Amino acid sequence: MTETSANFYPISILLLVAIFAVFAMKYAASAYRSRLDIKRVTGADEAIAGLHKDVTELRTRLNAIEKLLREVE
Repeated sequence: MTETSANFYPISILLLVAIFAVFAMKYAASAYRSRLDIKRVTGADEAIAGLHKDVTELRTRLNAIEKLLREVE
């Protein structure tokens, strides 16, 4: 075996490992990003539910005030 062919196999293995590492990091970043998006959507849904509850309470109060004002007239 010559010196060139002896270096070919380790270099090719290192190159394949580097390519695999790049794709593994891309996959890991995509999975991490999707988890963050799910948490963000869940947080937004909870915030909307809280606002809906507040609006319902405000409507109830407003209806009570309107009823009181109609009785006063």
